[in-house]
Amino acid sequence: MSSSFIEEARKLWTTWNIRVFIIVSLSVQIFLILFAPCRKMEGKKMGKCVYLLIWSAYLLADWVAGFSIGLIVSEQIKSPAESNDIQALCKHNKSPVESSDIHVLWAPFLLLHLGGPDTITSFALEDNEFWVRHLLGLLLQVGSTAYVFVKSLPENKLWLPTILVSVAGIIKYAERNRALYLASFDQLGDRWVPSEWGDELPVPIEFQKMDKPMKTFEDSLKSILRTAVHHFGIIKMTLVGPHLSPNQCSDIRETFLEVRNSSEVLQVMEIELSLLYEVLHTKLPVVGCRIGYIFRSITMSCILGALLSFSLFKKYYKLGQFDIWLTYVLLAGALLLEFISIILLSLSDWILVACIQSMNPIFFKKRRWSRAVSQLNFITYHVRYSSVILKGIADLLGIRALFEAIKGILCLSFKDFKEGQEWYFIHEEVKGLSTFLMADDVSRPTGLEASHAWRSNSKRVLESFSNSSNIANILEELDYTKSVLTWHIATEIFLQQQEEDQQMPGSGTEEGLTSTCDRFNHKEICKLLSDYMFYLLIMQPAMMATISVSWKTVFEDTLAETESLICRTLISEASKEIFRLKPSVGNPKREIDRSVLFAASALAKQLKKSDWKSMSKVWVHLMCFAAINCKPQVHAQQPCKGGELLTFVWLLMNHMGVGTQFSSHY
Repeated sequence: MSSSFIEEARKLWTTWNIRVFIIVSLSVQIFLILFAPCRKMEGKKMGKCVYLLIWSAYLLADWVAGFSIGLIVSEQIKSPAESNDIQALCKHNKSPVESSDIHVLWAPFLLLHLGGPDTITSFALEDNEFWVRHLLGLLLQVGSTAYVFVKSLPENKLWLPTILVSVAGIIKYAERNRALYLASFDQLGDRWVPSEWGDELPVPIEFQKMDKPMKTFEDSLKSILRTAVHHFGIIKMTLVGPHLSPNQCSDIRETFLEVRNSSEVLQVMEIELSLLYEVLHTKLPVVGCRIGYIFRSITMSCILGALLSFSLFKKYYKLGQFDIWLTYVLLAGALLLEFISIILLSLSDWILVACIQSMNPIFFKKRRWSRAVSQLNFITYHVRYSSVILKGIADLLGIRALFEAIKGILCLSFKDFKEGQEWYFIHEEVKGLSTFLMADDVSRPTGLEASHAWRSNSKRVLESFSNSSNIANILEELDYTKSVLTWHIATEIFLQQQEEDQQMPGSGTEEGLTSTCDRFNHKEICKLLSDYMFYLLIMQPAMMATISVSWKTVFEDTLAETESLICRTLISEASKEIFRLKPSVGNPKREIDRSVLFAASALAKQLKKSDWKSMSKVWVHLMCFAAINCKPQVHAQQPCKGGELLTFVWLLMNHMGVGTQFSSHY
């Protein structure tokens, strides 16, 4: 019975393997073209599962298409007797030879699928560096398709649609390879200066600097889009160098200081990062030019010609009904993918710029960033999922790092980024920093290490505190990593203590703290930036790597000391315990060398005499330092993940003229 079952399974596989894999390949292509752009707009909120699904589909697309071509080649290599035996198993086909012909016709469709949808050529920035491998894949797969076609001659009666689809498939696959090549790091410096693009832009654009604010809503939107494209070269310069000249910094800074308000600046940078995403991860640089339009017209014509020829002459082919239906699905699917690509291309920011005079402004107001800020809190991280048993099992299995990563994901939350609240405050602080640095003409020492540069500029920020000398004494021996963690824990303790004081009758704490809040809710700003910086430290260490080389040691030691001293299951209770800590408790050497728990407790006590506004400035200061010291290539990886607030701060600082200067003088 087992041999009978195996034989039936073999027959089923032999009959349906090519057909099933081709259907799967088409389904993956449709999924990618529809959902791949979502990672730019909803990358944060759509969840790790959906993001993993897109990544899996991206990897599966190439494998399924290549494997299907291999099955077709394998079928053609078989001897005539073997081929006849195999085809006789298929109940839907009347002629073995003509069934083989339809498989030869399906092979070029797989070239179309290997070319991929226009909305995703690479999943991550590193994928662009593998363009040579994709070029070899192009040669290999085109050679395999040509082999099965030549071997089917002269009996092949479907030669005309096969040739037409082959031409379309080769063009699509070549487009993907060229897109990967242009987005590779070696080519960025040669291709990204706007004045050098020429035909690479959809339509030549005359960039103009706007000397005065626009009078109408429509003109304002067009001005924002035009300004974003004009300054897109800044990203290129910061990614691949050389650094911006002083004159360029001055011109850019003048534009963003005198013309734009904070909301318009944010919109400009959203468009810039959207353009960056389209150039790095889509086919837009290839298909969004005149030669691209020509080849896309050829592709559409070939697919339509193949559909017409197959429809007219299918009655002369002795084909199974299912194979005819599947061929129509492949042709219709290819046309559908092309039409969707055209629609998405017409809505891209490059095309909007080309049609800026005639386009309805409603198309400019589209989402380009999730505007979701990740939140992670140290005390929450300590309280939740801190079971000793789970940690013991993780250590026993050697998966402690995986356990901590899963724990971080489970504790993760998101907050919507308010344009008129958090961003306005950040914009004003960076503008003030720019004015301060530009006004200081005294030559400053260069080549300072990040930790020493951090301490030198911290003094200016701490001057806003009434008890700045006491706070400075606490932070004196702390480097940047320890400072971030200390401020984060102290901010959370201070927040919990204030909420407890508010519940007490007759407390005047809240009144004193909010009297300087102006138009901002500084407590909310502090909470958002504090939890965001801790998230970067734990979940995005690559963005903090250049200035936080010891972050893991500092964090693990602080967490271990917290677990040994604090045994509470409620956040408020744990905060109280940390606040009550005294320096005499614990191991003094450990306190000084690595753990910052006692420093955070001491800082929280000093913050009771301070206000949220001064703390907000500290957090903007900490974030600016991290943003400008993060490698530009790491910032370039963020748009395809839903965007990071730190990347917007980095871009804002470059626009304000404190980019490369800031990293050396800060």
